[in-house]
Amino acid sequence: MLISKALNLKERAFISLVGAGGKSTLFNRLAEELALKNKRMILTTTTKMFSWQLTSFIKKGNLIEFNDEKIMEDNIKKYFFQNKNREIVLVHHRIKEKEGEKISGPEPLYLDKWWEDKIADYFLVEADGAAGRSVKAPASHEPVIPLSTTDLIGVIGIDALGLSLQEENVFRSQIFSRLTGLNLGEKVGVEALAFLICHPEGLFKEAPPDCRRHLFINKVEDSNGLKMAEELTFEVLKICHRKISDIIIGAAGHKEVITEVIRKVKTS
Repeated sequence: MLISKALNLKERAFISLVGAGGKSTLFNRLAEELALKNKRMILTTTTKMFSWQLTSFIKKGNLIEFNDEKIMEDNIKKYFFQNKNREIVLVHHRIKEKEGEKISGPEPLYLDKWWEDKIADYFLVEADGAAGRSVKAPASHEPVIPLSTTDLIGVIGIDALGLSLQEENVFRSQIFSRLTGLNLGEKVGVEALAFLICHPEGLFKEAPPDCRRHLFINKVEDSNGLKMAEELTFEVLKICHRKISDIIIGAAGHKEVITEVIRKVKTS
């Protein structure tokens, strides 16, 4: 199954990704898939992401890199007018950090304006950072989700289960401890992950009220991983099923990404 089909995306969608555990890989796979639809697409971030993550999408003329959003907007329109149905990469500025070059994107309010003006059909935005961990708890300034988001994908790595709750395993481990009640040094279990997913300040923190929330349980690469993912799914559905549109189980790094999809049961 295609990722876009699993997400049940409409012909026009504003997609933001948050969480940890393969979020960037999922971003790239979804971008590759949406590019085949031959529609106008904007790829960017509201936080910071490594510049290499977007390298494969940069083609002649489609890298729009300006500090001024008005100039950026003019160039977006010009590019789409001259090149029908192709993706654009938006970069606000580049940042040199210890681990390599990162980029930032335009302010969310400009993305919201461009969505409202129908500049593009698909917006794909990485709206959260995770420092390479499989699970994280958001700080007060995170995530940065544009209000126009129609589909919010919360990513969590199933390989976080069984890890000790410490910073090298869990990004913002002290916040994770506060939200879930798990003490530092204890093993991360299904219940703790479910609490993080369902907590108002957890995985879907700052979700726009009208967006669809998709939980993507990633790194499910064998039968044991699938069993753990299904246990987590059961726990999440028990706690907060009405807040989540669907739960998708899979492995973004595999050729076949989607393993299982659990749709929300509509209630009155």
